[in-house]
Amino acid sequence: MRNLLSSLLLSLIQTWAIYAQVSNEWDNVNPRHTYLTARFHGGLVVPHHANMMYFIEDFSGGIEITYGRSLFSKSSWEAYFNYPEIGIGFYYGTFGNRDIYGSGLALFPYINYNIHRSSKLSIQNKVSMGLGYATKPFDIESNTYNTVFSSHLNAYIGLALLMDYRLSKNLSLSTSLSLTHLSNGAARKPNHGVNTLTASIGAKYHFNENYTPGLEKIEAPKSKERDIIIVGSIGRSQSTPYNESLYWNGSLSINHLWYLNKKKAIGIGFDQFYSETAPHSWEAFEEYDEEVNFSSRHYLFNGLFASYNVFLGKTTLFVNLGAYLHTNIKPPQPLYPRMGIRHYLTKNLIANFSVKASFFRSEFLEFGLGYRIKYKTKDKA
Repeated sequence: MRNLLSSLLLSLIQTWAIYAQVSNEWDNVNPRHTYLTARFHGGLVVPHHANMMYFIEDFSGGIEITYGRSLFSKSSWEAYFNYPEIGIGFYYGTFGNRDIYGSGLALFPYINYNIHRSSKLSIQNKVSMGLGYATKPFDIESNTYNTVFSSHLNAYIGLALLMDYRLSKNLSLSTSLSLTHLSNGAARKPNHGVNTLTASIGAKYHFNENYTPGLEKIEAPKSKERDIIIVGSIGRSQSTPYNESLYWNGSLSINHLWYLNKKKAIGIGFDQFYSETAPHSWEAFEEYDEEVNFSSRHYLFNGLFASYNVFLGKTTLFVNLGAYLHTNIKPPQPLYPRMGIRHYLTKNLIANFSVKASFFRSEFLEFGLGYRIKYKTKDKA
């Protein structure tokens, strides 16, 4: 019995020593995991306009390369989002008819939110937004059948469901189901945009050989912070395909934010718009009169909006839904959506990129600068 107790005690001491050693090694592991991923895509173009159905002759295919990192640190903002992967990516794809639609390229930042995360298996949803390039846009002399985009430079938006399985210390099998959108936001018309739905298979290389740690998501602390965000933006757009003129658009937006916690806030605000495009594009085609001269009062209109904001470190994703207060020409709908991304250049100086839309139709892209006035900073205990 004494020998048995001695053996059990010795085993417990050895087990504790091994566990303590593993824990100490784990604590010293680099929390920054970096990855290089390559995926091959195959799928189809979604013909959301009737004329596209006549010209799509082939499947859509492409290749995607991304470089990203996950930071497994409890003191980082990533802890509030279950330690997502963020990075930058490149995409090349075809659109079902090389002679008419050509192919597209995109360079974009992305964030992969974790749906399920274990040491070997991860399931994520991906959100990306960046710049796209179309090789064969609309041309009134040589490519009149392409009504999906009419400029080389476009905006790129991507959504995806991803799954990675760790095969070894450095390699994972990677698959995805992706939906991408490429359009110029009405900077040039025609601009129906092109959507592709693809599945992919590829591989992810892990520069950090350690397996994914099983850290729990940390709930974002409640906050009583209050901000006033003032943003001025400008952009240019074409009103209709048969009017080739480019018009100036601008806006001044004032938004009051109530922080729900450290990762999201809601707000209410006021928009003042100046849009030379609106009087031309809001009129129905059969009612449009090229001889009508619009004055500055037709370009000015305003509205109230509600906003939802998500904070990703120095970057903010936002969605606004507004209602027009006053216009001198009837808008297509009384409500207008707006979505975009803002990045803090300094503590209070903000760079802005957003899309002003009318229902599901983009009206113009806008770029601008803003300033934050933080007048209440005390957080909840």
